[in-house]
Amino acid sequence: MGPPAQKILIIHAGGIGDLLLARPALRIFRQTFPHSSLALMGRPERLSLVAFDLRADSVHSVDQAGMAYFYLEGEALPAKLFSFFSSFAAVLTFGRENEKILAENLRRAGVEKVIALPPFTGEECKTHVSDYLIESLKAAGIEGENSFSPLRLPDEALTFARSFLAGLGFKEEERILAIHPGSGSPAKNWAAKNFARVGDWASERFRVLLISGPALDGLEEVKKAMKQAVPAADNLPLGHLAAVLEMSAVYLGNDSGITHLAASLGLPTVAVFGPTNPAVWGPRGPGVRIFCAKNLCSPCSPEVRSTCSRHCLQAIEPDSVIEVLAPFLA
Repeated sequence: MGPPAQKILIIHAGGIGDLLLARPALRIFRQTFPHSSLALMGRPERLSLVAFDLRADSVHSVDQAGMAYFYLEGEALPAKLFSFFSSFAAVLTFGRENEKILAENLRRAGVEKVIALPPFTGEECKTHVSDYLIESLKAAGIEGENSFSPLRLPDEALTFARSFLAGLGFKEEERILAIHPGSGSPAKNWAAKNFARVGDWASERFRVLLISGPALDGLEEVKKAMKQAVPAADNLPLGHLAAVLEMSAVYLGNDSGITHLAASLGLPTVAVFGPTNPAVWGPRGPGVRIFCAKNLCSPCSPEVRSTCSRHCLQAIEPDSVIEVLAPFLA
């Protein structure tokens, strides 16, 4: 009987978009330890999006009791978590303000190799965050292949999606345009009337599915502005939503985590960008098309966009978006 399998851990507590933009780096780290048992720590529902793809064996919450001590300098570390972390040969963490303290405490707990990627600071030099993370991993001695491959989903999620879409009246051969009119900030959202205009055009030719989450994202405004009623996927668990998106023909959305999810699945993805910089934060995938009005004030800072009238988004016309969508739905 050989030695026990090595255990590795990835700690990522960021948002959906941040997690999916980190996926190339996550995969490279996984490739470096192909036979190791992998655990993930962060926000469990978000991590569920990548757990199957990375062949993770377990997912743990970063909000569990005692974790706060690992982000404090010189504190006594809880015995249970001390023991948990000591079982890992390598841990990869993603930059936060006190990431150096976490890395030091992980070493105190006995982790042999801690790779703490520094916080992303590349917006001013227009470095895409995915490239930044890969280069940071390379600087830490971890290199690997970075070719795109679609996010893989478990069979359970795909089975749910088929049943869910059938329940809404969709047939398997129908081509679906998935529209998500929201994002993490209203300042990044294209006008509801524009999404409605595209939805009306598509409804006359194909099927439209609106996507909604827990936040106030403009879905009701889009519904009211459309000429006819269309079904919606409202606040589905992320893994199930991913499978529903995978069965769509094309996706339209703002700069949002769900847009990054569609792109990660390899879905033809049309993304509308306004105040944020697609050169830094844009989704990546083989079928991604980004609309961004290149005017003098875009992209802008979070402080400016909180009071801005968003001329950058107003400049993007629905007809130009329809022109790009049409070939995907033919």
